[in-house]
Amino acid sequence: MSNTPSAPSSPPEGAVREIAVRFADAYDARDVDAVVDLFAENGDWTLGPGTFAGKAAIRRVLDWDVRLSPNASSRPFGIGTVVYENVAVNERLLDQSVEGIRYTCRAVTVLELNEAGEIEHARSYYDRLAIFRNVAGSYPGVKGWFFRRIINFMVSQAEKGVELS
Repeated sequence: MSNTPSAPSSPPEGAVREIAVRFADAYDARDVDAVVDLFAENGDWTLGPGTFAGKAAIRRVLDWDVRLSPNASSRPFGIGTVVYENVAVNERLLDQSVEGIRYTCRAVTVLELNEAGEIEHARSYYDRLAIFRNVAGSYPGVKGWFFRRIINFMVSQAEKGVELS
């Protein structure tokens, strides 16, 4: 008899891919309940506004996201969905809006599933500064002019010394 713990078993690759597809479909449908149901009770999701631990916190950030951009959608992009063991990496092109101004951005979401096939950890990555720059370009009036000045200054500072082709 060995005292070495056995490695936790991973859900089959097809099941991991299915959860990734259900996650994207529910997000696009703006179905907060369906997204939250995919998470483990103690699951967490890290994205632009911060890390949200537990189903109640995940529901709060999703409710906020739906209010901010009720007509958001996404489509497969780049690598699409790649699965390795209990992890799915999903690259998508997001179409959303802020205060009625539409923008598109690339996003990568990593989903880690537990043995029960629930999302234990999710991480979403996207370029917030590019989103701000895109929105600022369409923002009306003096407020838009000021917004563009601030964003363009931040971008120019970040790009100092970089040769852009």
